Amino acid sequence: MASFVVRSLAELGAALSFAPERQKASRLASGGIPLAELVTERIERASAAQAGGAVVLDTTHASDGILDLGAAMRARAAPRSAKKRVATGDLLVSRLRPYLRQIALAHPAALAACRGRPLLCSTEYIVLCPRRPADDVAFLLPFFLDEATQAFLAAGQEGGHHPRVPVDTLFRLRVPEVVFLARKESSRRVRAALAAAYRASALVSRAMRLG
Repeated sequence: MASFVVRSLAELGAALSFAPERQKASRLASGGIPLAELVTERIERASAAQAGGAVVLDTTHASDGILDLGAAMRARAAPRSAKKRVATGDLLVSRLRPYLRQIALAHPAALAACRGRPLLCSTEYIVLCPRRPADDVAFLLPFFLDEATQAFLAAGQEGGHHPRVPVDTLFRLRVPEVVFLARKESSRRVRAALAAAYRASALVSRAMRLG
């Protein structure tokens, strides 16, 4: 069945997009606390030369909240373009093919696994950090992986061959109040679960080594 959106002449302007996916994303962004009140985008870049000794994450290195540091550290090709800087506690959200759930938290255990090397990521990631430095945004990880948020991201992607979610679309997300009110306990549980996952991963890696 065809879908129609009716707009008045007064609503026309540069800020109005007629793309159906944008219209659907707009309908999903209602109620709750605006994401922009909780996080901001980390935009610091490192040049290709500066990225030479770093651990560089591409979009395949994040899945369901966890970073695959082993795969990132095994990468042999030197970076050929600028990368984004990542700090402990940042939330990485892939803007490319969001339905693959390429979202992860930069957990302290992940940074420790880098063995002193800086952690950088592809510019295909939107790197989110707390708007207030003392805040913990780990509670947003389950929110981003939730089915409703995934539907929002899928609806908000634009482009043909490699659809991406624009940053301004992401920031139209609203966090349900119930999620916000439970943020401290949720962040604690998320961090504890990720710590256990990274410990298990390290044990598996050690068991697979010869000698």
